[in-house]
Amino acid sequence: MPKSNYCLIDPDGGSLAVKITANNGIRTGSIFVLWEIKNGTWEKQEKFQAVTGDDGIGHFLINKTPDSLENKSLAWSINTCSSIANVTRGEISISITQDSIERWKKESSRLVPKCEDGKQLQFGNHVIFKHMISENISTSELWKDTE
Repeated sequence: MPKSNYCLIDPDGGSLAVKITANNGIRTGSIFVLWEIKNGTWEKQEKFQAVTGDDGIGHFLINKTPDSLENKSLAWSINTCSSIANVTRGEISISITQDSIERWKKESSRLVPKCEDGKQLQFGNHVIFKHMISENISTSELWKDTE
């Protein structure tokens, strides 16, 4: 899986599912926003919330169809803290799947404050969706017309 801010998706495939996971009793509350650039300005398209509870998992489906996601950006802001005494580090991951295939994943190991202290660590990032080229398109003829 490439470690980039680009997620290659099948424009003809199924809906995109986003999952956030946290281990070691780490709790997260997240806001995800799907953005589209129009006339040089980013405009909000959809907003989602995901919380990792006792099971350490939060998830949602992106409502827009994959064929409409080219160059749109999914950005997130995550607040996190530790709910277990003496645990100050945890692994947090965000993954995007389509048709049961993991299309993109980002993992992060974080030092986090204790929830009981009333503090949280906030961090964020984004991923841009790009359409995969159909495997049915042959490239064997490309070099014939290069002169």
